[in-house]
Amino acid sequence: MKRAAITALILAAVLVWGGCLFEPREAQPPLDEGEGDWIVPKTPKDVFLNLVTGMSSSGNSNYERSLADEFTFIPREQDRLQFPGGTFDDWTKGVEMDVLTRIKGDYQGERVATYGDEDGNFPKEDIQIGWAEFEGPYRWTLDYGDGSDPEVYSGTARFFLEEGTSGWVLVKWEDVDVIDSYPTSGNLRGTFRAAG
Repeated sequence: MKRAAITALILAAVLVWGGCLFEPREAQPPLDEGEGDWIVPKTPKDVFLNLVTGMSSSGNSNYERSLADEFTFIPREQDRLQFPGGTFDDWTKGVEMDVLTRIKGDYQGERVATYGDEDGNFPKEDIQIGWAEFEGPYRWTLDYGDGSDPEVYSGTARFFLEEGTSGWVLVKWEDVDVIDSYPTSGNLRGTFRAAG
C-alpha cells in the first residue's frame, strides 16, 4: 500500500511539474527537399546509389557522405596533360566537393549519373572483407536547364571502396579510358578546378 501511494505521489509531481506525460511531442522538421533518399551503405554498391542521388539533388550531402575522408581522384594521363600543371595535384575530398558545387551551379537542369550497366553491375568486380574494387563504365548527363542539349561525360574508371564504421565509402576514383568520343569526368573536373 505504501509503495502504491509513493508511486502515485511521484506520478502526480511529474504531471504537475513537467506537464502531461502524454502530450504530443514537437514534429521533426521535414527532410531537406534538396537531398535524395540516403541508403545506408551496407554493401559497396550502395555507395553508387548514393552518388547517383548526390549528383541529381540540389544538396551535396549524399555525395559527400559517400566519400572517404582520404578520397582522391586520378585522371587519365591524356586528361592531365590538357590542363595547367598542378590542376589534379592534391585532389582531396574538399576539392571534389568544391568542384561538385561548381558543376551544380552551372548545370542547374537535370543531372543524371549512372555507374556500371543498367543493373549497376561492372565488368570487373572484386569484393573482399573490408574493401572492394570495381572497374567499368560511368556516365554523367548534365543539363544547363536553358533548353540547350545536355552534355555527356563518360568513361571507364576504377573505383576503390572501403568499409568504415558507418558503412562503405569511396576512397579513390581513377579514370582509365574513354567511351566513344565523350569527354571524361577528368576533363570536366579539370575544367572546373583550373577555372579556380
